[in-house]
Amino acid sequence: MSTPQLNSSIATSHIERTPNKHSPLDSTSMVRVIARVRPFLPPEISRATDADIDKSIPCVSVLDSPLQSASEVTVRLKDPHSCRNENYKLDSFYGQEDNNLIRIFEREVMPLIPAVLNGSNATVFAYGATGSGKTFTMQGSDELPGLMRMATSSILSICEKMGNTVEVSYYEIYMDRCYDLLEDTPKPKEITILDDKQGNPHLRNLSKIPIYSMSDFHDVFLRGIQRRKVAHTGLNDVSSRSHGVLVISVSRSCENGALIGKLNLIDLAGNEDNRRSGNEGVRLIESQKINQSLFALSNVIYALNNKNTRIPYRESKLTRILQDSLGGTNHALMVACLNPGEYEQSVHTVSLAARSRRVSNFLHSAQKHNNNNNNNNNNNTRGTEVDMEEKLRVWLESKGKTKNDIPFTTTPRSISSTKKHITFQSSGKPKPIATIEEQVEKGLKMTPTRKVLFPINSNIIDPITPKHDSVADETDTPLNKFKAMSCNLKITLAQEYVNFLNTADKGELLQLKGIGEKMAEYILELRDMSPLKSLNDLEKIGISSKQVGNMFGRTAKGLFD
Repeated sequence: MSTPQLNSSIATSHIERTPNKHSPLDSTSMVRVIARVRPFLPPEISRATDADIDKSIPCVSVLDSPLQSASEVTVRLKDPHSCRNENYKLDSFYGQEDNNLIRIFEREVMPLIPAVLNGSNATVFAYGATGSGKTFTMQGSDELPGLMRMATSSILSICEKMGNTVEVSYYEIYMDRCYDLLEDTPKPKEITILDDKQGNPHLRNLSKIPIYSMSDFHDVFLRGIQRRKVAHTGLNDVSSRSHGVLVISVSRSCENGALIGKLNLIDLAGNEDNRRSGNEGVRLIESQKINQSLFALSNVIYALNNKNTRIPYRESKLTRILQDSLGGTNHALMVACLNPGEYEQSVHTVSLAARSRRVSNFLHSAQKHNNNNNNNNNNNTRGTEVDMEEKLRVWLESKGKTKNDIPFTTTPRSISSTKKHITFQSSGKPKPIATIEEQVEKGLKMTPTRKVLFPINSNIIDPITPKHDSVADETDTPLNKFKAMSCNLKITLAQEYVNFLNTADKGELLQLKGIGEKMAEYILELRDMSPLKSLNDLEKIGISSKQVGNMFGRTAKGLFD
């Protein structure tokens, strides 16, 4: 699970860049976002003998500019196969040198510890693609400790002098379920989330083990690591399939009771492109759950940094658990881990990190600038403006579904989708995927010696549907027939609307009523991870069911104007 470190002579020009005279606690963002580039691994260096391209040159670097703000750096990503390059602004940048973990701890993590000792919560998490060095960043190796070991050592050293009590918990979030990694049971025990009197999340029966030395910590930590879920994938031989969360709790007695602070150190599972990984079965379901929870986390960070009134903590189990540690007076650090030889992966990671870092002033000024441009160019573009409602109407007509063509009958496929849609709306909750996951997992564990089933004898009489006399009832009234046809039409329009959201580009999405710049970006990111299956999927990007209904209703109403 560790990532070997190499000599930093490969990319001496790509050293770390941290703004001078700047404390992580002074960041304008509630969640500070930095980048760490891991060194090239020995197999990658051995393959760097391409005659045309030097693959040992990292695709990530940092720009030095006299106009650079004192509180940010500009990270450049350059594709070695083309002239394409992109720039993003982050809070800090750490290059490929061997000691960059020590520098990250001293400059980014250490300033968070005093607040934890005074009863506040802090969170540090490593985010990135599979194989980008997240686990090494957090866990390290025997030769070079990671952020988890360095933070624990520092806290123990301070608490020994102050007389504070230190306790450790370690759990994982796998398939959106939480498991205790330190419970003395054959398999990790699932734990539930409850709210306390203040509304803060509480993990019921989560193990808390007191530690007094680094020897105690190593015994506890190694036991938890061995129980964490990992697997071989097409992109990584030992890929973490869960989010691992180490919690260091510090308590001290005071006049009003005990003052408790905690530091969450999180090794996030890597976001994966299933087109490249070739994941199937359980691995595919795992990957979908991982990507969804990472997207939910980015939504929370974005909302916090932009001081939104609604923070979507309940979008995933991970963000729900971290609700008492993200926001308020608490601080958080996001370490975007980058593979120096993977341009596309790095662009995805840095773009999401930069999006999470944005602050409200930047967004407001950009919106105002765009509005001015729209006003100046309004007369020039009015004649060429695309009428998206007309485009949607033409699309429906091409499918044989228009407002004049009400579907009196439906194909078996549309009947199936109709039933699923109605069931989803009536229950208010989607069918738990746990049952499906258990079936897949059970199927994978089956031995190949299963007996062959013999075909059923063909002389069995076919079942005949019992005949009953037709009795007219109130369901055959003209009003009920009209309501049934209206329901079918609504379901058909909703499905075509979802198909449109899955295929339209950003410009086309912006033309629909109710979709702005930010929402269009959210939709594009969401469907990249997993195509939308129903309008309810829009709730994953923070849109309430009422907003979804209003947005669809306005578009549908326009079709009949």
